[in-house]
Amino acid sequence: MPESIDSTSDTPELKALPDAVETALGTVGVNGDRVLQLQTDLDSRGRYGERYLVATPQKLVVVENNGSAKIERELPLQDIASVESKGLSGASTLEIRLKTETGEKAVEILRGSGSKGRELSHVARQLEHLRDHGTLPEERDDSKWKRRECPKCGRALPWDSDVCSMCVDRLGALKRLYSYMAPYKWLAVTSMALNIGSVALSFVPQLATKTLVDRVFPPAVQKGSSVAVAAAANGQSQLILAEIIGAIFIAGFLTTIAAIIRGRVAARLGASVLHDVRSQLYTHLQRLSVSYYDKREVGAVMSRVQNDVGALQNFLLDTAENAIISSLTILCVITILFLNSPLLSVLVLIPVPFVVVGTRRYWAGLIKLWRRVWHQNSSLGAGLADALGGVRVVRAFGAEEREVDRFSSRSSKLRDATMNVESRAASFYPIMGFVMGLGFPIVWFFGGNMVLSHQMSFGTLILFLGLLGRLYDPIQQLTRQVNAITRSMTAAERVFEVLDTDPEVKQARNPVELKEIRGEVDFDHVTFGYEKHRPVLNDVSLHVEPGEMIGLVGHSGAGKSTLINLLLRFYDVTDGALKIDGIDIRDIKRDDLRLHVGVVLQESYLFHGSIYSNIAYGRPEATPAEIIEAARAAHAHDFIVGFPDGYDTLVGERGTRLSGGERQRIAIARAILHNPKILILDEATASVDTQTEESIQNALGNLTKGRTTFAIAHRLSTLRNADRLVVVDKGKIAEIGTHDELMERRGVFFKLVQAQQSMNEIVHIAG
Repeated sequence: MPESIDSTSDTPELKALPDAVETALGTVGVNGDRVLQLQTDLDSRGRYGERYLVATPQKLVVVENNGSAKIERELPLQDIASVESKGLSGASTLEIRLKTETGEKAVEILRGSGSKGRELSHVARQLEHLRDHGTLPEERDDSKWKRRECPKCGRALPWDSDVCSMCVDRLGALKRLYSYMAPYKWLAVTSMALNIGSVALSFVPQLATKTLVDRVFPPAVQKGSSVAVAAAANGQSQLILAEIIGAIFIAGFLTTIAAIIRGRVAARLGASVLHDVRSQLYTHLQRLSVSYYDKREVGAVMSRVQNDVGALQNFLLDTAENAIISSLTILCVITILFLNSPLLSVLVLIPVPFVVVGTRRYWAGLIKLWRRVWHQNSSLGAGLADALGGVRVVRAFGAEEREVDRFSSRSSKLRDATMNVESRAASFYPIMGFVMGLGFPIVWFFGGNMVLSHQMSFGTLILFLGLLGRLYDPIQQLTRQVNAITRSMTAAERVFEVLDTDPEVKQARNPVELKEIRGEVDFDHVTFGYEKHRPVLNDVSLHVEPGEMIGLVGHSGAGKSTLINLLLRFYDVTDGALKIDGIDIRDIKRDDLRLHVGVVLQESYLFHGSIYSNIAYGRPEATPAEIIEAARAAHAHDFIVGFPDGYDTLVGERGTRLSGGERQRIAIARAILHNPKILILDEATASVDTQTEESIQNALGNLTKGRTTFAIAHRLSTLRNADRLVVVDKGKIAEIGTHDELMERRGVFFKLVQAQQSMNEIVHIAG
C-alpha cells in the first residue's frame, strides 16, 4: 500500500513484502531506501496474481510474484513524463508516459481489479510528487483512497461502508428490520393470516378437479343397472357438481377479497415501517457530527436515505411477501402430492435439484453482469451530466465532437454489458423450461401406468399434472429471491451502520441551560486536530470580553476557520477547554448554544425556496416586519423588492438564481434576524463589490454593538474597526493587538499587509 513518509522518522513504515520479492528487489538495488509500494491482484496477463510496484526517488520497479518473484520492469523515475490511472470494465490500470527521443510513449505498468481503482489513482499522484520533489506528499486522510477489506472474507469493502455484501448477517439484519414492525404487529399478523388463507384457497380448483374426475364424470352405475338406480346416481352426481362449482366460486371470491385486503394491509404496513426507518435515519444524520460528513461524499450519504431505504421498501412490499407466498405454496403442493401418492411425488421432485442449482448459478453470475450494467449506466449518466452542465465550456473550446465520441464510447460499453445480460437470459430460460417440463412426461409415464394398473385414480393423475406448474415456478422464484433478500439485507445493514454510528460531538447527560449569556469567550490552552495525530491548533489561549470584536487574520490554513468551527461546536477540542461565560461549551445545552451563536459562513448557502423563507430560516416565527428590517440592515431590501415576486422570489438550488453578492447579503440578513449574542463573520463580505461591502460594513457596525464578534476577512483593511486583531500562524497565536499596534510591531501581521498591498498593486497595474 502507498505510505507517506513519517515526519518523525527518516524511514517510512511499510507493509512487509514477501521474501521472494525482497530478494528480487535486492538484485536491482532497491531495499531499505524505498518510499512507495503497492500490491495489486492481477498479473501481466490479466489473471489473478500478485504484482508489486516499488518506487524510490531514483527508480520504479515492478515485480511479479506467481510462485517465484521476477523483475518485470525497472525504470528511472526521471524518465517518466506523466502517470495516469484508467478505469476499465471490471479492472483498473496504471499507465505511464515515457520520455523518448521522438516524443512520449504510453506504457501500462500495472493492472488491478476494480477494487484497486482508487489506490492506483492515488499512486499516480504519489509517483509524480515523488519524481518532482523526491518525497511523498503528506496525507491528511488516507481513508478516502486506501482499499479496505472485509475482516472475514478479505473482499474489498465499498468505499462508503464497512458492510460486506457477502458476509452480511442476513438473519440479524432481518430480525432488526422486523423489530420495527412491533408497533404494527396486528397489521403483520393480519397480513400473514391473509397470506395463508389465500394460498390455501388457491388449491380449491385443483382439488375440486380431482373430485369431479373421480366422482362426477365417470359412469354413475355399471352397465345393466336399472333406470331408477341410474337416475338416482345421476341426480347425486349433479348435486356434487353443483356443490363443487359453488365451492370454486366461493373460493375465488374469498381469494379476491383477501388479495384486496392483503394488498392494502401490506401497503400500510410497509409504508409505516419505512417511514419510521427513514425518519429515524434522517434524524440520526442530523445529530451526527460534522466530522462524519468530512469523510464521506454527500451523494453516498444521500444514497443511504434514498437507495438503501428504497431497497428495504422493495423487500417489505414485494420480496418478503413473495418469499412467504412461494414458501407456503411449495409446502402445500408437496403436502398434497405426498398425501395422494408418495411414490409419484418422489419421481416428480427429481428435476427440483437441477432447477435450484441452475437458478442459483444463473443469478450469481447475473448479479456480476448487472453490476457491470449499473456501473456503465452510472458512468454514462455522470458523463452526460458533466457535459450538459458544462455546455458553455464545451462550446467555447469547440469540443462538441470529442464529447460526442466520449458519449458514444460509454453508450457502446453500456450496450455490450446489456447484451451480455440479455444473452445469458436468452439461454437460461429455455433450458430451465425444458428441465421443468420433464416433470410432465414423468407424471404421464409413471402415473399413467399406475392408473392403468388401478394403483391410482385418474383424478389423482390430473391433480398431479395441475400442481406441477405450481411447484417449479415458486421454487425458481424462491431461489432467485435469495439474492434479492441478500441485497435487501445488505441495504438494511448499511442503514443500521449509520444508525449505530455515535456522534463524536455529544450532548452532556445533564446539559447546562443558558437562556441568556453575556458573550464572554475563553480559549483555555486549546489543542485540536481533525486527525488527532496532526494538530491544527496548538495550545491556543485567548480571552474575549463580552461585546468585544475580534478580527482573526493569518495565512490560509493557519487555523482561523478551525477556531470558528470549535466555537460553533462543529468539533470538540482535543485538549484544553473552550468556555462561554465561564462554562465549558461541551456542558452547554446544544439548542441554547445554537440560539446564542450566529454565523455567516464564507460560502453562503441558501436553501431551495423563497428569499423570505431563507431569511427566516433561523426564526421561522419571525414577522414580515422583522424580516424586512433584517433585510434593510443587510442592505438587501432594495434588490429584493426589485424582483417581480419580491420576498417570494425563488432563489433556486443553492441560490443559483442570485448573484454571489445577493446570496451573501441574504445570508447576513438571516444572521441579523437570528439576533445572536455571539456573532461569527467568516469572510462575510468576500463576494460583494467594494461599494456594497462598505454599506454592509456600516450595517454590521451597528449590528456588532453589544455583541461578541469574531470576524475573518480576506481584505485586512476591513478589520480596522476590530477591538483587537488575533494573528494566527501555524496553529498558534502569533500576535494580538489593534491594527495600528500590530503595524508598529512590524511582525507577522505587518508582513501580511505588505504582501496584500503588493498584490493589489500588481492587480492594479495589470488592469
